[in-house]
Amino acid sequence: MKKTFALTLTLAAVLVMSPEAQNGRATLDAAAKALGAVDLKTLEFSGWGYDYVFGQAYHGTSQWPRFNVPGFTMSMDFVTPAVRDDRRRAQLESPPLGGGFQPLFGEQRQIWVASGQYAWDVVGGNPVAPRFRDDRRPTAEGRLEQLTLTPHGFIKAAMANNATSKVETIRGARKTIVSFTTPLARYEGTLNDQHLVERIEGWFGHVVLGDTTIEAAFGDYRDFSGIRFPTRIVQREGGYPLLDVTVTDVRPNATVAIEVPASIRTAKPQPPVGTSERLADGVWLIPAYAQSVAVEFRDHIVVVEAPETEAQSIAVMEVVKKTIPGKPIRYVINTHSHFDHIGGLRAYAAEGATIVTHRDNIPYLQQLWAGSWTIAPDRLAKSGRTPVFEGVLGTRMMTDGSKRLVIYHYPGNMHNPGMLMVHLPKEKILIEADSFSPPATPLTAPPNALPNLIHWFESVQRLKLDVEQVVPIHGRATTMDESRQIIERFSPNQTN
Repeated sequence: MKKTFALTLTLAAVLVMSPEAQNGRATLDAAAKALGAVDLKTLEFSGWGYDYVFGQAYHGTSQWPRFNVPGFTMSMDFVTPAVRDDRRRAQLESPPLGGGFQPLFGEQRQIWVASGQYAWDVVGGNPVAPRFRDDRRPTAEGRLEQLTLTPHGFIKAAMANNATSKVETIRGARKTIVSFTTPLARYEGTLNDQHLVERIEGWFGHVVLGDTTIEAAFGDYRDFSGIRFPTRIVQREGGYPLLDVTVTDVRPNATVAIEVPASIRTAKPQPPVGTSERLADGVWLIPAYAQSVAVEFRDHIVVVEAPETEAQSIAVMEVVKKTIPGKPIRYVINTHSHFDHIGGLRAYAAEGATIVTHRDNIPYLQQLWAGSWTIAPDRLAKSGRTPVFEGVLGTRMMTDGSKRLVIYHYPGNMHNPGMLMVHLPKEKILIEADSFSPPATPLTAPPNALPNLIHWFESVQRLKLDVEQVVPIHGRATTMDESRQIIERFSPNQTN
């Protein structure tokens, strides 16, 4: 009797809920049919357009650097799931201001891949593990988001994640709003009266921007072998353009074979930073793809650079405290305002350290951090502290009478107008970022950003800095002589 009663309640609940549930399901079914997504297992589309390097603006009021993309192919497997992004990039802007390894010479090939829980890049035909970055693309989860940011993938994800729908009138037109949440983000899609997806928006937590959005807008749908697909795709992140593609070819249910390479499948996860390496008395390098340097003073520590992510800065601080116990980190010096060099700054601010950066970066950082941090609150958001900044204009010296550290602004660099470098006169060490990132094998090829290297080299000569060791934030330790040799080989008229 109890079982019968319980079953009756269950059926009654289903009957009560069924109109709303059926309406939501009917919306998705109609969209899947209109798009041709019902039996779609794989999808490959190609085209051309433009992409933008996220977080690498020349200064705080400029857009991300824009590049030509003469060839673009996205291969998607909705079943595995897996995705492969293959694009050719070339210089567009003149002068080439900002990051993104510019100025580029010729075309640059970029291939990034994800399958299931694995992510990798293809460099020179070989799979390599992606490095930490300020955006989410190095993670398999972040790369697979591209599936959801297509109309067909969005409808499939909505069906799999108990999406809700509602009808609204937007600018006089009837639209259907479909919403659902995944472990990565909360998504909302706008469908028109033909059941085609016009727009997708996702909300997530970012290491620099806090609560922010990723958006994809679609236009000019056409029929491709029985499915309807947009011929114009525009993506934005944090309100800034990220990708603008004109689609010329679409291949539904194409053969998409994305196998995880054995070297990637068996690779062990790498820690965000390595163990400290002594450069000189009281000077320590904390190695990573983007490195930090700790300088010991009599009663405190100064850290140069807080790159990539909060997780990396936390790991750096742990290494520094073990290497130099009993002293607080009082200052963190930021070389410039690109996201891969400020992604960990908030972690130091949460510890009470003063952020030392170029004067003009302060309002920019304050603006970036002014939003809400509720989706993925970091240590600073949880601490309630107000970040403390100190601006540099020209030169700033730090000393305790024995140790001396000098910060120099070298204006005129095309990478960023507020570039700072740090000189330790007694130790003859110079710490710099992005002006010279030496290749693994010396003198094998010209760096893409040769003009920035030349500008930095001439700045060091003009300042008459005594340097025996150059410590780049990216790359191995080197010397001024190696930089001179590169300039003489690839731009011989610049060192006279």
